Amino acid sequence: MPLNHFQLVQEAAGAHFPDKDHEYPYPSHYGDPRQEYQAAHQSAVLFDVSDREQIEVTGADRHKFLHNFCTNDINSLAVDRGCEAFVTNVQSRILGHVNVFNQGESLWLDTDPKQSAPIYKHLDRYIILEAVELAVRSPEFGCLYLSGPQAGDIISKAGLETLEVNQQQRVSDSEAQLTVRRVDWFGQPGYLCCLLHEKIVDTWQQLIDAGATPAGQEVLEALRIEACYPLCGVDLTDDNLAQEAGRDSQTISFKKGCYLGQEPIARIDALGHVNQQLRIIALDHDWVPHTGSKVMSAVKDEMKEVGKITSAARSYGKHPIVALAVVRREANAPGTTVEVVSDNHAGDGTVLQSLE
Repeated sequence: MPLNHFQLVQEAAGAHFPDKDHEYPYPSHYGDPRQEYQAAHQSAVLFDVSDREQIEVTGADRHKFLHNFCTNDINSLAVDRGCEAFVTNVQSRILGHVNVFNQGESLWLDTDPKQSAPIYKHLDRYIILEAVELAVRSPEFGCLYLSGPQAGDIISKAGLETLEVNQQQRVSDSEAQLTVRRVDWFGQPGYLCCLLHEKIVDTWQQLIDAGATPAGQEVLEALRIEACYPLCGVDLTDDNLAQEAGRDSQTISFKKGCYLGQEPIARIDALGHVNQQLRIIALDHDWVPHTGSKVMSAVKDEMKEVGKITSAARSYGKHPIVALAVVRREANAPGTTVEVVSDNHAGDGTVLQSLE
């Protein structure tokens, strides 16, 4: 399929599109992924993340309603403040991973690609007498993500506000209906710009002119994996408990009271651990393991499967390859040596909780 206007602008800036027949092609890189990776750690990089999805929740009961289905405290969100949360079922299994922001007259849920439909379906079935309406806004709105130590300086040069984590700015005079949200997904200052698709070129160019380096999916995946930041439907599914994501401090309020899935989460907290958890696996060989590759470890002097690779990418940092896997408790302590088995390849890796 032909590239859209924004993608043609990206291509003119050096973007390489490996799959132009995809429903929404993304650039893999802009000529030098190593340079993009360095910029992500030294200045700031700008990604097109328009496959992220948006749900708007309106109605007088919106706070109370959403509070009852999220792991974090929605009732306490002030206007233009947000939080990260999981949407869980009664067994505390993960149905969605969301960033919730209070828009004043509504709540917006930013979520992972292809996740708005299951989240919408889950929430909608519980609307009975509540004054709540749900609307998927993804067809209208796209997203850009600016990440790096100088992201705040670039935002300021572009005429926007620097923000605290989980704070947002709604740009009142913007024809693009631009909202900028501070979400530090990759351990660096990060700004998610949500705006009308038809106006995305102008904001992209504005941020590039202010000093951002355009970057592609190769570096985006490396940074995401190195930050142990999961994608629902990829790294986490409804087979996983909320605490298996390893993001309790960011996503779970243990003081908010009753909500769907709260009792199992409280029991796990009292127990002190889960039986498996998402981990980074650092690999020092030169091949990228495919999704589903086995993670093996010596357990009681016997090599056993302790997990499967969910994401993997080439990196340009300390380790040439990085991956994510949900690893069983007996092998997920940081520093544990594991073996990753992928097709005709096998190689040692090191389990990490973070790269810091």
